[in-house]
Amino acid sequence: MKSILKVLFASVFFTSLAFAQAQSPADIEKSMDALSAAIIAADQKALDSMTMNEIVSAHSAGRVQDKKEFIDALVTGKSAFTKIQLSDQKITFIADMAFVSNHMSADIAPSGKPAHVELNIFYVWKKDGNTWKLLARKAFKG
Repeated sequence: MKSILKVLFASVFFTSLAFAQAQSPADIEKSMDALSAAIIAADQKALDSMTMNEIVSAHSAGRVQDKKEFIDALVTGKSAFTKIQLSDQKITFIADMAFVSNHMSADIAPSGKPAHVELNIFYVWKKDGNTWKLLARKAFKG
């Protein structure tokens, strides 16, 4: 019985320790900034390295993309951003996941046609080793 309690205590302790280390709002803010920069630059290598293979990106118009579609749309200019400004950002952690919501004010130029969008976006980031990778992104008007 004592052995079981020791194992249980150690499990809770190390899980709590790992959870505490995973919670770093500054790291998520850096990841959000890096994502915005990669989107504006249409940087295929950066976008690939900061997104999970299982990423789902859902747009305000209802279009849903997998990783290849998400990156290709940005790299080809089908989805083009020239300026991204984020505000009202909230970050919540659960274990190795970070949930981020914010408001995005962006200048866009899809297929070379300039426009401006105001969107709310919800992101799911997952800790992968020592880095955060984007697992899901949902944009919506509101």
